[in-house]
Amino acid sequence: MTVNTRPAETGSSHAVNGLISLMATFGARASAAVRTLQMARMMSTLSSMSDTQLAQISISRSDIPKYAETLMAKE
Repeated sequence: MTVNTRPAETGSSHAVNGLISLMATFGARASAAVRTLQMARMMSTLSSMSDTQLAQISISRSDIPKYAETLMAKE
C-alpha cells in the first residue's frame, strides 16, 4: 500500500495556481498582441517610404515583409 505524504492542497492554493496560470496566459496573449501591432506599424512605415528611400536601405517593395520580420527578430 502506498501512502501519500504530500500535504493536501487547500482551496486557496488551487486559487493561487489558477490565478498564476491565468496571468501567464494573459501575459503571453498580450505579448503576442504587442508584437502583432509592432509588426503592422513596421510594415506601414516601410510601405510609406518611397522607392528611392527603400533602395537606400537596399530593399525593394516586395522585400518589405521579410525585411520587417528580420527587424522584429532582432528586438
